[in-house]
Amino acid sequence: MKEEEFPEQREGEELIISAGKHWYLLSWPLAKVFLGLVLVFIVLRFLGASIYFTIAFFLWAGIGLTYFITTYIIWSKSKYYVTDQRIIRNEQLTLFAKKITEIDLSNIHNVTYEVSGVGGATFNFGNVMLQSYGAPKPIILKNVANAKNIQKKLSAMISDINNSAANGSNQKRPEMPTPQPVSHPKKYVPRKPQIEKE
Repeated sequence: MKEEEFPEQREGEELIISAGKHWYLLSWPLAKVFLGLVLVFIVLRFLGASIYFTIAFFLWAGIGLTYFITTYIIWSKSKYYVTDQRIIRNEQLTLFAKKITEIDLSNIHNVTYEVSGVGGATFNFGNVMLQSYGAPKPIILKNVANAKNIQKKLSAMISDINNSAANGSNQKRPEMPTPQPVSHPKKYVPRKPQIEKE
């Protein structure tokens, strides 16, 4: 099985978690397309299937299908990657624009998550917030599935990194030899001339 690739993968970098936005986000766009088709069908049913309403129906169907396909592509291409070195947020903004943000695990000091709304609580998705040193705002992994599990995994990974760094800094350093005092040459002091008495 071929391993999943991600943007600008470093040599020897191992992928730990690959996650995307929850499928629930597609339900509202799909519902809008469906309700639009139902509305046009009702109008056709009661006002008569004239050529104009028939054109309107298929026009709306084409627009709705294009809208849903575009939304699906943007949704499917938005991915979050957690490796043994960093976190990558690959956001597809439009069909032709995307934004990639990355942060090293060693720079993260706090990981939290939030689940809001009936949909998030029912289908188990939410936001994971990553706070890094010196950054005014957290990096947010939005509407990710299993937000709680991802938060727990990231917290454990960051805790391991911090413990490893602390253990490395607390290792006993080799004792340096005690410097021996340097003996300086004695200062020459001239003697006073002695006068012999007669």
